[in-house]
Amino acid sequence: MKHFIYVVFLFVIIGCSGDDDGNPVNPPSNSSGLTGIWHLVNVTGGFAGINDNFEKGVIVWDFDDTKKRVEVTNNNAANSSTEDLFPTGVYTFSIVTINGNKELIVNERNLGNFEITTNEFIVDEQFKDGFRYTFQR
Repeated sequence: MKHFIYVVFLFVIIGCSGDDDGNPVNPPSNSSGLTGIWHLVNVTGGFAGINDNFEKGVIVWDFDDTKKRVEVTNNNAANSSTEDLFPTGVYTFSIVTINGNKELIVNERNLGNFEITTNEFIVDEQFKDGFRYTFQR
């Protein structure tokens, strides 16, 4: 019986001696993966079926995931008839899930379905005759 008590005591001591500072091992992430600079490189779709390409640096979006803000620098003043989303400015953003699809909201405007990879993200609203926007790092 004495050995049994020692074994139980040993398990209690070992179980309590770990590095437990109250922080979860894998804290939940609110990160969208967007933090940093992205370039709008292509816009397709719409009723007219446009397909406009932009050089990197013409339309730049700089996301701050912590503050949920995006700073847009739009240097596309030469072609005002081109669909290029927002003028230069700072806007709020969020990503919401609607019917199982992630969607990007900027300045309270739903831009459509959102998909991201390491170096590219696409926002697609073609399902409602809208546009498909392609951004690259």
